[in-house]
Amino acid sequence: MANLFTNLTKWTKLAKPKRKKSRKKRLTKRQNEKRENIKWTLMFVLTVGTISLYLAAFIEIDKTQASIDFNRQTLAQLDEDLTLKINSVEKMKRADVISKKAKKIGLIASKPETLIVKITND
Repeated sequence: MANLFTNLTKWTKLAKPKRKKSRKKRLTKRQNEKRENIKWTLMFVLTVGTISLYLAAFIEIDKTQASIDFNRQTLAQLDEDLTLKINSVEKMKRADVISKKAKKIGLIASKPETLIVKITND
């Protein structure tokens, strides 16, 4: 019976193995330095990448703003030119200006005809 009891305990040990306490392995000084170097390199690369991304975005924003300002100035200049041309056309439509231009070119001015209408009581 004792033999059976010892076999029974062995079988239960096989069924439920003891859990070993897993200890964290201590890192060596070299491994710590390697991890620190990787961390610093990663931080440096991310910092440089972030700064370059910021500068690229800033440059694009600046170019866009300059383009918008240039377009606004061009629009104002074209508006002013259009107003001047409209005023010039309106000025040219006046009768006295047209007659002066016609005389300058050498066109003959028309003379008004006088019509006499006789009315009879027949």
